[in-house]
Amino acid sequence: MLSKVINYCLKIIKSAKISLKLTIVYAVMFSLVLLILNASILYGIKYYLYSQANKQIEDVKTIVINKIISQDENINLSDKKMISDVPSKQNVSIRILKGDGKVLNLSSEFDYNIKVKKPFDEIMNIKEDDKHLVYKNIKIETIGNEVAYIQVVKDMDNEYDFMKILFLLMAIADFIGMIASVVLGYSISKNMLKPIDEITNAADNISINNLKERIEVAGPDDELKRLGITFNKMIDRLQDAFDRQIQFVSDASHELRTPIAVIQGYANLLDRWGKDDREALEKSINAIKLETGNMANLVEKLLFIAKGNSENQSIKKKEFMLNNLICEVLRESKIIDDSHVIKSSRNDNVCIVADYNMIKQMLRILIDNSIKFTPEHGKIDINSEIENKTVKITVSDSGIGIPSDEIQNIFERFYTVDKSRYKEKGGTGLGLSIARLIVEMHKGTINVESEEGFGTKITVILNI
Repeated sequence: MLSKVINYCLKIIKSAKISLKLTIVYAVMFSLVLLILNASILYGIKYYLYSQANKQIEDVKTIVINKIISQDENINLSDKKMISDVPSKQNVSIRILKGDGKVLNLSSEFDYNIKVKKPFDEIMNIKEDDKHLVYKNIKIETIGNEVAYIQVVKDMDNEYDFMKILFLLMAIADFIGMIASVVLGYSISKNMLKPIDEITNAADNISINNLKERIEVAGPDDELKRLGITFNKMIDRLQDAFDRQIQFVSDASHELRTPIAVIQGYANLLDRWGKDDREALEKSINAIKLETGNMANLVEKLLFIAKGNSENQSIKKKEFMLNNLICEVLRESKIIDDSHVIKSSRNDNVCIVADYNMIKQMLRILIDNSIKFTPEHGKIDINSEIENKTVKITVSDSGIGIPSDEIQNIFERFYTVDKSRYKEKGGTGLGLSIARLIVEMHKGTINVESEEGFGTKITVILNI
């Protein structure tokens, strides 16, 4: 039955609010501290009172023994003067007996039936019939080898009455303290955990269409305040991610709208004239093939970026010679484009561990970008250089350069520098975004240096 009650109480506590749990823990801890403290105080006071009683008994014993010694041969144990100096106000009384048990002398307050027995000259305690006595039996030998006994008794009733009152007051104080600890503990814990309720309410109000909800962070710089700040930062990141997603979808839709419109226009042209006009048929087919190729390229890039951002892009790392890969890309670029001077001034022999296809794709993007914005017969230089435990890859050109206020944006998706001036260069604005994503997936860095009219230099640093 008891175990069921305990299990039921534990079940209620486990399902209770954190504030209630903290209150219970606080109240239990506070009560245990009070009980231990009060028990220590009571024990200390009791020890002190008994020590004082033992001292009083020793003092009385010393007084009586000194009187017996001072009388020498004229000793008279029946003389009242023998016990006249016993301090009755301290509830100490004395009795003197002969060896056969006959009472020779006793204090008027002595009303105890205490047997004379061993051990002698040791402090003894009696607790019976609401009596609390401390006493000592003393054995002495008088002149003529006569044996006598002295009993010194200290009545502890007053001391025990004092301890009972003290215990009662402490119990009342403990009860008041426990009630106060429960009330104050619940109030304080509820107030301290208020930010958690605010976080809960904010989380309930947050949705895809409502990411403006924030927690009001105030108060001391404690764990709960830092939790609120962290929550707000998390929502900021979520809002930024959703904004980027919306922008990404908007930009992708915008980029796809043009080729779709072109394909739709040529499809209508085919429907009207393609059956009879051979020239219109061939023109429409070529245009549709070109635009579908552009769309396929755009979709492929979009999928690459989407996978990279969601960390689902698989990286197949292996060892390979980077200088050989650069030579391969350089050779292919010269075949594709013969209107520019594409060369490599320095290409250190270095073996790296990376995704071969991704690094090759990155190099092609950087070179294609340079080709696109470099006039005919301009120079494009791709180099690799070992620095400590890293390799620095640079792609520099003598092209039209990038305005200083545009450099920070060139890695943004669908961003093209000054669209009004460079519209004829074409492109989706995804190439450099993909290049940066590849570098970041390999824990590297990519930087741009450019001056308008004098060319651009892109530097990639990868760990060997």
